[in-house]
Amino acid sequence: MRQKWKAAILLLAVISLLGGCFAEKPMLEELGPEGKGKMKVLYYDEDSFFKEFGNPFHLKYPNIELEVVSTAPIRREMQENGTTYEEEYAKFVEKHKPDVIITDSDSFEKLAQEGKLYNLEAIIEQEKFDLGGYLPGFVDLLRERGGGSLYGLAPYFSTSVVFYNADLFREQHIELPRNKMSWKELIALAGRFAESGSEEDPIYGLVGQYGRADSIFFDVAGSLSLRLFDAKGEKIAFNTDGWKEAMELTANAIRGKAVFSTLLESRFRYGEVEVVQSENFFKGKVAMVLGSPWFMHELREYPKYDKEAAPIDWGIVTAPVDPGNPDESQYVSLQDEFAILADSPNKRAAWEFVKYVNGPERAKAASRSLRDLRDELPTRGEYMKELDGKSLEPFFMLRPKASSGTVWGGPNVKIPPGFYWHFANLIKQELRDMIENNKPAEAAVAKIDAESNVILKQEREREKAEAEKAREKAQENGAKK
Repeated sequence: MRQKWKAAILLLAVISLLGGCFAEKPMLEELGPEGKGKMKVLYYDEDSFFKEFGNPFHLKYPNIELEVVSTAPIRREMQENGTTYEEEYAKFVEKHKPDVIITDSDSFEKLAQEGKLYNLEAIIEQEKFDLGGYLPGFVDLLRERGGGSLYGLAPYFSTSVVFYNADLFREQHIELPRNKMSWKELIALAGRFAESGSEEDPIYGLVGQYGRADSIFFDVAGSLSLRLFDAKGEKIAFNTDGWKEAMELTANAIRGKAVFSTLLESRFRYGEVEVVQSENFFKGKVAMVLGSPWFMHELREYPKYDKEAAPIDWGIVTAPVDPGNPDESQYVSLQDEFAILADSPNKRAAWEFVKYVNGPERAKAASRSLRDLRDELPTRGEYMKELDGKSLEPFFMLRPKASSGTVWGGPNVKIPPGFYWHFANLIKQELRDMIENNKPAEAAVAKIDAESNVILKQEREREKAEAEKAREKAQENGAKK
């Protein structure tokens, strides 16, 4: 009997050992003794990094050593070499060999396509990291940028909503705005307030935070799912019925004072409009403001500086949508992506950092800090329901559009930086001509189509010449050394 018990115990020991041998091997080696590790990260400013991410992370992982390399020199290198930010960023990564990068979508996408980033899919699956807490569409967008795989995570996103003064709506007997309105519907609603004011003392139905006519125009165009470039991304295709509709809708909205614009209010300097419209919102001179989360800060702070400002009953609804895709928003965009380099020797420490910054614990803490009000919101929206008794649901209701779903096109469209300013001025010039001189939309879009393609060609040639000049200078400097 004793021999049988010995045999049974031996068999159990063998089974236990075999189980250990066949247990799932960790995807990444564990941290050293006492949780020791190290990690190098690229970020624009060391102090900002530690205040935002490093110090909170260090409280949880006190034995992980953090080194921060500032990306500030990249701008100088761009000017000296005549290159793009993405090109210089890639060189900066190669030079400093960080473990983690925190970067914009274009640089993230470029590095992912080149195989420079660590694929997170397997470690996420093994550790059962919760992706279900992310708002709809965000993980899909990150996978799209990674060619189908997840190479990074993003803890924050930006968006805009329509803030409205409910007191003013009730006073004018006008129905409140609702979620998922189109731009046509919102402008029609805003236009009803123009009837209530006077020429000397108008009431505007809607204003963007900065009142720029070109911003209003591109918002309208985005809701119509228009594309500025042809399929190859080579030429501008502006002379279409869709762009004509966008020009007419914008011009009519500004002309009828449904929408406030500095185009017709030259007394405002850039930067003044946001302050003025906060004041007018409280005084009942503006019914709605298309703004970011930061406008909630304005609503809180303004009464502290104007003792005559009475509290108002304000609310929010989603920004206008494309009626064909009412669950998506052109205003929703991911902020910096956090990614690990494929050749990092410190992947475990890097993953612990990326996991922490993008995890539920951090999102919950960020939702509490909304009391301090920032211009970004957590991509995990489950903990952020209200502020001062106001529902924040419209901030989190809509999915982001795909990367290629913008007016400017996808990553295949190369637009020289100098083009944007000239193009915006051309749009404002033609809108003014339509509003003040009744210029037909057909003539306006034809002129914009022709002149913008000339500008595009000139700026591309200028960019090419400057890049060549910078390369020659770099070669000369190299020869001298």
